[in-house]
Amino acid sequence: MVRVGKFFAYFAFFMLVLYATFPKVNLFYKAQELLGAYKVEIIAHKLNEKLFSLQLEDFSVVMEGVQTAHVKKADIMLLGFYNSIDIQNIVLSGIVKNFAPPKVASAHIEYSILAPLKVTGNVVGDFGEVELSYLLKEKKLVLQLHPSKLMLTRYASTLQAFKKLKNGVYFYETSL
Repeated sequence: MVRVGKFFAYFAFFMLVLYATFPKVNLFYKAQELLGAYKVEIIAHKLNEKLFSLQLEDFSVVMEGVQTAHVKKADIMLLGFYNSIDIQNIVLSGIVKNFAPPKVASAHIEYSILAPLKVTGNVVGDFGEVELSYLLKEKKLVLQLHPSKLMLTRYASTLQAFKKLKNGVYFYETSL
């Protein structure tokens, strides 16, 4: 029994050291290559490799040649059994102003093997707070919006796409 315990301890230590020394910047370049097939480009000005994460600072997201967002900071942690992306200070392109407030304060997206068929997230911005779930098996996106006063007054036409629940929360569901 002691040998089995030692084996698992050495294996866990080996995996930890392997991941800590893995060049995480290469994962970013591979992601850029994969996103290129969808005509999405991430132009990062500063990449910082941390022990268990990759930090991007001051970067832009370009879709089909049009800049759609500028992001101040993102922290990407990919551990395999738990993955998360924390993003701060997002400014969406000018066309978004017609549908929703363009400033997003923060976004947190995570995936865990505890819920292997679901990606969850929480986004906070001038529009209010959105709790999102992407169901991988059904390829369905589910949003629950807790709108701000700004969203309720200036962007009421956008809220028509949502279903209003009794508790004042707006619900949206779509298949992707």
